[in-house]
Amino acid sequence: MYKLVPSISEKMLSTALRSLETDGLVHRKVYPEVPPRVEYYVSDFGMTLIPHLENIIQWGQENFSTIMDNRKKKVT
Repeated sequence: MYKLVPSISEKMLSTALRSLETDGLVHRKVYPEVPPRVEYYVSDFGMTLIPHLENIIQWGQENFSTIMDNRKKKVT
């Protein structure tokens, strides 16, 4: 996952994943290998968040032009 989000530090990613695990949104699976390997899965509880995230994505797509216009106004 770290390679998929190059702008995040390993420490920040670990902190975020630990928080998501603590909240029950993801499950963590550790494989007894060398080097160690860990995989994260969205939990059933985490899956209940997906429709809400899809709504936020839709809102962002519908309002993208307005958001970008507002950013341009702020810069100038």
